[in-house]
Amino acid sequence: MNFRQIAFLLLITTLPTIHSSFAQPSRKIRLSPVALGLDLPDSYKQRTFIKGLAGFVNKIDQLVGAMILIEDNNKTSVLTRFVRNDKPPVVTTATSDVIYNAKIDSKFKYNGAYSIASTKIEKDRICELILTDVGYAFLPEDYIPYLEICRAATNVSPEIRSKAYYIRSAKLTTVYTRIYQKMLGDADVNGVVFSVGGEVYSSSDQFRVDYIVSVDLVSLEKLLALQNCNELINNEEIARREKAEQARMAALRADEERKARENELNAAKAQVEDMKRALSHSVEKSAELQRQLMTAQETEKAALVQLQDAIRQANELGQKAQTEQQLVESRERVILTFKNKEGKTLDVGSLDELSPEKLRELGFDVEILRNTPNGGK
Repeated sequence: MNFRQIAFLLLITTLPTIHSSFAQPSRKIRLSPVALGLDLPDSYKQRTFIKGLAGFVNKIDQLVGAMILIEDNNKTSVLTRFVRNDKPPVVTTATSDVIYNAKIDSKFKYNGAYSIASTKIEKDRICELILTDVGYAFLPEDYIPYLEICRAATNVSPEIRSKAYYIRSAKLTTVYTRIYQKMLGDADVNGVVFSVGGEVYSSSDQFRVDYIVSVDLVSLEKLLALQNCNELINNEEIARREKAEQARMAALRADEERKARENELNAAKAQVEDMKRALSHSVEKSAELQRQLMTAQETEKAALVQLQDAIRQANELGQKAQTEQQLVESRERVILTFKNKEGKTLDVGSLDELSPEKLRELGFDVEILRNTPNGGK
């Protein structure tokens, strides 16, 4: 075979390849690689997340001040709430406080955890996760009703006291998630696209939003240890007795004032009667007697008005003194209100009446992510 024949054969074998490359040019998309597995911030991981608080996402201020019971099996029950009517929890809101924004896969340490709204990432999937704090409610130190808590804990058994916690503050966090799928073969690429480890992932879904609540807990034992409950209760009792005594003395003074006004009224009436008798037996009604009569009548009217004021004041102060005395003689009884998820309520007079069996009967069955260490914040 000569040179011309060899060149012809080479031309024939390469023509289909050249034609194909011109007819169907290849298209390549370059994507910037994305890193996975960015860990959650320590400040977020150290929060206390308690399951079953979804009902408070629109009213976290109603959660602050609640006393909860955490059993050994991580079951949680909301017992009652201790807040002052004149000092409700302080509530703040935020719209741009993003605390975490990353893409994670099934190897993520907290995959499926409640702290990320129980988001579960399957194999060959990647999730874009955005955590944002949108609300915060808390009780300043001078807003906590320590006196009421001390009274309620007077007859609480040590076993229940060791499992009781007070919610000092609560945070509301939004969890935005969007799931991406790995592209296989020549599948069409739509929506948001990125690459990880040489693989291409895409998603045309919108973000899904969930809400979770984290709380700042203080153990009841620690809360009581910071206060001298006996001194608080004694001081309050002394103040109530002093207030009752002051009311009693004011009522006595008002009664003495009433009697003095009655005497003045009686004297004025006697003077009027004397003037009338003098005028009736007098043939000549002198101008002086007329003037004295008018003066006596005006004095009578003024005394009558003063007596009415004194009677009203004596009645009011006497009733107030009686009320204050009744408060001193009868010890205040703390009534606790229990409410489960179905709205069923129960009033009890003491935390001693609580038992795990009664709590389960009421339907309180709430789980937490983890125990709070030593009842700390």
